[in-house]
This record gives sequence, structure tokens and C-alpha cells, in this order.
Amino acid sequence: MGGPAGFLVLKQRREAADKAAQKTAAQRFVNAWKGGALETLTYADGTGTDVAKSVQTITGSLTSAKKDAPIDVVAGAVTGTGDTRTVPLKVSWNLAGDRKWSYDSKLTLVHKGDRWLPDFKPTVIHPRLVKKAELKATTTQPERGEIIGAKDEKIVTNRPAVLIGMEPGKADDIDSSAEQIGQAVGVDAAAFAKRAKASASTAFVQAILLRKPAYDEIKFRLDGIPGLVVREQDTSLAPTADFARALIGRVGEATAEIVKESKGRVSAGDQTGLSGLQRSYDKQLAGTPGLAVTMVELNADGTVAAKETPQILFSAKAVSGKSIHITLDKTMQDAADKALIPAPSPAAMVVVKVSTGEILAAANGGGTPNANGYNRAFLGQYAPGSTFKVVTSLGLLQNGVTADRNVPCPPTINAGGKKFKNFEDETFGDAPFSKDFALSCNTAFISLANKISTADLAKAAKSLGYGQSYKIGVPAFTGSVPTTGDAVSHAAAMIGQGKVLASPLSVAAAAAAVASGSWHAPTLVVDPDAEPAKGTKLPAAADTELKKLMREVVLTGTGTGLRNAPGGPVSGKTGTAEFGDETPPKTHAWFTGFQGDLAFAVVVEDGETGADTAVPLLKTFLNRVR
Repeated sequence: MGGPAGFLVLKQRREAADKAAQKTAAQRFVNAWKGGALETLTYADGTGTDVAKSVQTITGSLTSAKKDAPIDVVAGAVTGTGDTRTVPLKVSWNLAGDRKWSYDSKLTLVHKGDRWLPDFKPTVIHPRLVKKAELKATTTQPERGEIIGAKDEKIVTNRPAVLIGMEPGKADDIDSSAEQIGQAVGVDAAAFAKRAKASASTAFVQAILLRKPAYDEIKFRLDGIPGLVVREQDTSLAPTADFARALIGRVGEATAEIVKESKGRVSAGDQTGLSGLQRSYDKQLAGTPGLAVTMVELNADGTVAAKETPQILFSAKAVSGKSIHITLDKTMQDAADKALIPAPSPAAMVVVKVSTGEILAAANGGGTPNANGYNRAFLGQYAPGSTFKVVTSLGLLQNGVTADRNVPCPPTINAGGKKFKNFEDETFGDAPFSKDFALSCNTAFISLANKISTADLAKAAKSLGYGQSYKIGVPAFTGSVPTTGDAVSHAAAMIGQGKVLASPLSVAAAAAAVASGSWHAPTLVVDPDAEPAKGTKLPAAADTELKKLMREVVLTGTGTGLRNAPGGPVSGKTGTAEFGDETPPKTHAWFTGFQGDLAFAVVVEDGETGADTAVPLLKTFLNRVR
């Protein structure tokens, strides 16, 4: 093709190719910026390394605030003539708290040789970055929601506290200051010093948060330590440091794991729920942090200009967290916590409201000072021992065994080729089943194994809540009972040994079911929109007999330590559950039962007997609440 027409066609093709090249150059820059690959491009001025470093310096605070796809950039239509072109950009930052900051910017393309190259200037990042400056994203913590218990009593609310830490740049010797602070407040000095050395010289490196009264007692030990920083503030706290500690959990600086799991909701340095309810319900309790993006002018050496007042480019107010309501009763919980203090080894107590299944107390304690940090009340997996005879008896009573039936109690019995015996080789000779239950005769129960199948025993356990699926807001073990097995396994299950496992929560819920005549799924976190759950009724005749058997335990059996307990008649069952491979085997001590509208379970790890170890703890609890 020749002549003017051919020339025009060629010109149009060149212009189209040129526009396509411009569009491609703009899109490559956009993709490289979004993908963190700016160093891979060629620029009209400066190297890719220089550009990438400049962008990181200016926006590093924004990208660290939300690591998953922190930025989105969309290029508009290319305009202009000659060797420069202008590309409008729509820039959107995804910031902490799911905040989005959007604005318009421009990119200039320069024609060099046979290519269109991006001409990077800080104004590409934001049009107001005309001087050496950087963008800073800062968050302000919102008011944390409260945890409110029964009778609308505030359990977790703002209380005076003190943050104790160090500003590394003000310490003459970081190791020395960390050692002095660590000894004064009881933290790992080496770990504290390591964190301080890894932080900026002007950073506040937290060692510990103390309640104000606790700080007042030890503050004299902190006087004169170089680099020490003390900050008083109101903090979301339970009534005492030990109050339902494992269940409520604690709030502290977010771990790397929590930051990652939050997918941008929680940023490094944020205060967040670390355990228990505080962690399970952190999203609701925490609210949304306030956020501000400011432009800070810098000197040539990168330091902040002395007279520079940061310019606010974007801001969003903090949104306070929402409170949660739980069934925990403040008085009951405090009494349970204190009742476990004298326990010789780690122990747990759960108290449930019989009529509704509401959890009124969940205490962990005893033994070592840190025994209340693990929620064995809900998570412990123990052989329930003779407390499981409540389950076995319910099944036997349904299968025709009566309380007055003569069931001998020999010292030993053989089942499937294995010899079983009573605790300390006790024997009661010929006795009615009611006495076997009251005095907890293992051999009598095992002799009745042919009266109830493994499947029926598991069914009786399920009717009392063992293995049932229910959600209370925090992890919990609901119990496990085998549905199949040989004669030895079945004999062991009859007395709560072998493969039978329970938590104090599941044992307390079973006692509540007997007391109520219906099993109610335990509840902890209140859902105001949920309809009251209906209980699952137990066989009335068997349940009535079982109540009598449990009352006899306290009147004449192994639970007589509670015969004169305040608050009215107590019914229950002791348990001494064997575990481990030692000879003689170690035991966990149990008691479970009910009084009025309260049902309870107590376990003491490595305890002696239920009567000697668990019963006194429950009596202490009842003395405090009745």
C-alpha cells in the first residue's frame, strides 16, 4: 500500500502500538507496586532498587498494618502528547480494622529510546508528598467490652493497672536494667532484655502489667532503675488476678500467631485476648481500633523535622467493643476459687444450676501457684472412677435392678480373666445394692455387668450428657464412653475406669441431670436471641431411685463429711479413680452431687480418696455460699 492512504494507515498503526506500549508500561508499574516487585522494573530516572527502597520507607507503616493485599491500584486512561504521558491512578489501602483509604494519584510515563518508562516521584504514592516525608499509620485502642455475669454483675471491666517496662535508649546497660526489673516484678530478665535489644531505642518494651494495688506493694523495688518506664492506665481486668483465671483468660500484646490468624484485624503491638473467653470473643470485645494516617516531613538524614506538625491524611474513630453476658455467678466463682486454695495438688471445681444447666462457677487451683492457669475444669480428661457409678446405676435401675436387691460385695472378682478389687481390699459381704452404691463397692457393680450391655451403658451415659455435643463459648471436653469392647473393658467401664473419660464439667452436668430429672446442655455465654433450651427427660422411676441412692451416700456412705453441710441436704457420689502404671496405682479424688438448685463436681489430681480429699473442698465451698 502506497501514497497518502498507506502512510496514514502506517501512522495509525504506530500510534496504536505506542498507546498499547504506554498502557502496558502503566499496568506493569501498577502490578509491580501491588505485588511488591517495584525493583524488577526499569525507570526513567533511578534504579529499581532505589524506587523500591523509597516506597518501602514512605509506606512501610501502611503495609505492616495489613499484610494481606495491603494495596490496590487501578490505572486510568493515558493522556498527553510528546515524550511524556500522564496516567491517573486510583489508590486504595486496606488498613487495620478493615478500614479502606482511597484517593487519586498520577503516574508520569517518559519515552526513552524505544520504550515508555515510569518516572517515579513520591507524588505517585500520594499527591501531597512534595517533600521528603513518610506516611505513618497509628492506631488507638478502643474501649474493650465488659464481661458481665449473673445478676448483671460486672466481672471484667476497666480497673486501675500499671504497665511496667523499659525504654532501651535510656538504659545505661540493658541487661542490668532488665535484671533489676525482672527481679522486682518476677519476669524472665533474659527474655525481657532480648526483646529490649531488638526494639527501637525510643520504644516502650513491656515487662508486665500489674494491678494498681500489686504495683503499689513493689514499686519501691523499682526506684532508680535506668530506662524504667511506668505507665498507669485503666485495663480490662477481672475482680482479682485469680478470679476464674483460666476461663476468663487474659489480654496482652498480640502474638505473631494471633496477628497471622486475624487476617489483618489484629496488628503487631495491639492489645488482644490471649486466652479463655477473652480470646474466643476477642472480635466482639475488642471493637475496632481508631486509625490515623499522617504525613511526617523528614530531614535529609531521615529524621523527623523538628518543627514539623504531622498532616492527617486519613482518620477513623475507634469503635468500642461490645460486652458479653455469661452465666458465671460472681459470689459462687469467688467461693470456688478460694475453696481450692488448700488442695494439695492441682484441682478443679464446676458448679452448675440444676434447673437450667447454667455454669455458675468453673475454678482451677490447688497445688502449685500456677495451677489456676489451665482450665482443667473444662478440658481435663480423667477417669471418673466411682462417680461414674451414677451412670451405671441409672442403666441398671432401668434394666430391673432394685435398690434392695442383694448384691454381694466380695474383696475381688474376676471378669474376662482379669481380677478386679475394691479400694484397699474392702468387703461388705452380702448387702443390698443401695449399700453397695453408698459405700462404693467395685466388685458388686462388676458382678452386675451381665445386666447391662456395653451399648446400654453408653446410652445411659449419653442421657446424662456424656459425649453430647454442646458449645459453651470456650473449648470443653464432654466425656467419652466406649460403645463396644470385651468383658474386661466392660467391667472397667462399670466403675468408671478403662476407656471412660470425663471432665469436671461433664460430671457436674450429669449430677445436675439427676437432680433435675432432665439433662440440660451446659451454657456459659448468654445468647439473648436464643430460646430457652428444653431438657431431655430421664426415665422418671429410675431417676427417683437414683436420687435416693445418692442421698444415702451422704447419710451413711463415703460422703458423710457433707451430712451437716450448710444449705440443706446434699446428695452425691465420691470417686477414687486409678490412673497410670505404678503399683499401687495413683488416684484422682472426686466428688459429685447436688444440693437444691446447685450441682457440682470436684476433682483433685493425684488425690487420696474422694471422701478425704474432694469432700472437704466442696464443704468449704458450701460454707462460703450458704
